[in-house]
Amino acid sequence: MSFTASIFYPDKPKQFDFTLSEKLNWYSLISIIIYPLLLLFVEKSFGYDISKYVYYLLIIPAITYFIAGAIRLNEYENLNGSFIGSISFKEDFVIIDSVEYQYNKIENLILYGNSYSGQRNENTRSGPMYSNGVHNLISFNYDDNKIARNFKLDSERHIDELQSTLLDIITNEKITYQRKYLNLINEEYRAFMKFESFIAKLIKEKRIECTEGLLLIGYNSDKEAKEMRTKYCC
Repeated sequence: MSFTASIFYPDKPKQFDFTLSEKLNWYSLISIIIYPLLLLFVEKSFGYDISKYVYYLLIIPAITYFIAGAIRLNEYENLNGSFIGSISFKEDFVIIDSVEYQYNKIENLILYGNSYSGQRNENTRSGPMYSNGVHNLISFNYDDNKIARNFKLDSERHIDELQSTLLDIITNEKITYQRKYLNLINEEYRAFMKFESFIAKLIKEKRIECTEGLLLIGYNSDKEAKEMRTKYCC
């Protein structure tokens, strides 16, 4: 079991901390709207006959708009923060900022770990195409104190390392079992025999209801579900 990640400290909310493509995109759109309105205002208010060639200058922000679209294809989000210290999961404890926290004393663990560096922001039509992988969080209570840190995942493989570590910690009950902790394990790792065996144990010990347990393990047909029910629930 091995997982280590850099801790990320955000400086402030993003607000207007735009990347280069975002700045160019907004500047070009504003220019395309404001520039012709300004020319029309001058013509109507002062009676000037502005040459049509002046309007041709709109081609500049139009080109800039397309340049912004090209830049974003290889652009990462602004970090807007700094990396200080690390988080490491060991056999019986997690180390955060050089402080050890025993798993068996951790309560109310919350962990979001799905954002990795180079991940594509598929839902955006403008702005940076790739994530910096810092939108991950670990939070828990320890000796009446609340511990919370953002951390960076470097790649999809880094997510696998985290999931493998969580699978070990949760299924071996190094951390006191809570039903919500099962949700920390993603669908891929729920297919592992180690997870299935743990769910079977929870069902037999009546710590989880049979149907819910089988849904967590997953099955592909009614026949398979019936076989699993016979195997684990009778």
